[in-house]
Amino acid sequence: MKRIVLVGAGHAHLECIKQGSHPDVDWIVINPSRYQYYSGMFSGLADGTYTLDETRIDVKALCEHNGKTWIEDRVTRIDAANKQVICQSGQVLSYDIVSCNIGSRDWDVAGAPARVTIKPNYQIDQALETFRKAASPVIIGSGAAAVEMAASFQSNGTPVTLIHEEPLLSGHPAGIKIAKRLDQLGVKRIVDRFDTLDDQTARLRSGQSIETDAMLFLGGARASELFQASDLYCDTRGFLLVHETLQALEDPSIFAVGDCATLTAYPNTPKNGVTAVRQAPVLLENLLRFVNQERLLAFRPQQRYLTILALGDQQATLLYGRFYQTSRLSWYLKQWIDRKFIKKYTN
Repeated sequence: MKRIVLVGAGHAHLECIKQGSHPDVDWIVINPSRYQYYSGMFSGLADGTYTLDETRIDVKALCEHNGKTWIEDRVTRIDAANKQVICQSGQVLSYDIVSCNIGSRDWDVAGAPARVTIKPNYQIDQALETFRKAASPVIIGSGAAAVEMAASFQSNGTPVTLIHEEPLLSGHPAGIKIAKRLDQLGVKRIVDRFDTLDDQTARLRSGQSIETDAMLFLGGARASELFQASDLYCDTRGFLLVHETLQALEDPSIFAVGDCATLTAYPNTPKNGVTAVRQAPVLLENLLRFVNQERLLAFRPQQRYLTILALGDQQATLLYGRFYQTSRLSWYLKQWIDRKFIKKYTN
């Protein structure tokens, strides 16, 4: 009997929990929270479209329903030499194969009470409550998450300041129209580089200072400390380097997907939920093939993929490649896609 340990309950591992089946495999799932919250619906939480329960998956129940062992804990180190995972509680588990789908972290600022984080995602409820109650909430970032959350909070009555250095959406043609949309909603935009947060003072590159009692950093993914703590091969930012088969460079029994990993063949692959969802079937197939000692599949990311950004008041912008369109129909399509994803793992 082989043991596959799934570290984290991200998008790809949810599929493994539900569909993974092999007569000679014992599956163990380790996650620090019983619930996995779907980040694609966070904008809907911010604008009041969803309740908290509508955005989460009961991972423990999913495991029990599909014959997987559930452990509520956090893995702090992988001992590749001895094929063991070490948990925060002190528990040590052996493995034949370990797969990591743990997402990323955002930022760490010592001694900054104004810091608000939605990573790990089970902190979302407390984070949103803190942000809504703040007198001067600030969001940092220029990408999809920052744009969505700024529009969603603002449209639901939380006045937001958005600080971004780069053009919105990295210069995508939709960025200009989305900037106008944010301006129309009343989002205060400051085009500058965020440097530091000292207590409740955000300092910008230009020398300007902004007072804030709640700052939400959505300026891009930062690596988990797990892989560097495990002395595994990482890129310069600390993300685990993996082959197209989703295996770690130095150890074929270690797999990683989603935000926590960087594909050596495609290092610029976006670290977002879309990538993890696309990797899910390849990961599951490769885990089973590895057990069977069969040739593994290669994952190749899509060049173009569908993105829908909720922009408040039941409006959303659909993007596909360079094409974009803002409409209420796009908003309804996003709701349908997001609810379908949750339903897949809750029924």
